[in-house]
Amino acid sequence: MQRRSRILCWILTAALTAAVFPVVGGISFAADEAHSPKADVDTHDKEAEYEPHPEGVPMDPKLDLALWSFVTFVLFIIVLRVFAWTPIIEGLDKREGKIRQDIADAESARVKAEQMLAEHQQKLETVQDEVKEILAEARRDAEQARQNIAETAKAEADATKQRAIVEIERARDQALNELFDAMAGQVANATEYVLGNGLKPDDQDQLIQQALAQIGSESN
Repeated sequence: MQRRSRILCWILTAALTAAVFPVVGGISFAADEAHSPKADVDTHDKEAEYEPHPEGVPMDPKLDLALWSFVTFVLFIIVLRVFAWTPIIEGLDKREGKIRQDIADAESARVKAEQMLAEHQQKLETVQDEVKEILAEARRDAEQARQNIAETAKAEADATKQRAIVEIERARDQALNELFDAMAGQVANATEYVLGNGLKPDDQDQLIQQALAQIGSESN
């Protein structure tokens, strides 16, 4: 960065020198014309009109102007370097430093953004895996519940069937008992009737028919 600043400083110096050099050159050329023979003749004629200075011959005004112009230019370069170039270079250095810092900050932000994106992607994949596991567990629970419900329903159906069978057998036994009781009563009545009246073949047939009819009516 300092090397670039020095290069820029030399470039500005060269540019100012190139800009001022023609002016100094023009002044020097005018001074040379002032020392030409023709100019000396004209000057001699003009000086003849005036009395010589008692302290000696003064310096040519044009040479004096050229000298002071050069001194002024050097002072201008020094002042410009101290009061202008240094702040300009410092400003450029600060600007370059800020740009470099901005680039570094942007790069750091990009790296952090990529890291955050990778972390979020990993978290998303983890959440997706957890969701898949939850869904699989829910399906297993639903299947288990379905099996439990089916087993419970089957058990209840079997129990209901068993209770129905028991009730049917109980009703059948009760009906048979009632039928046997009725037949026993009919047999007892028939026996009393036979013993009281005597038993003939026709009476036997009639007794059998009555017993069968009585059994049929009891069954209905």
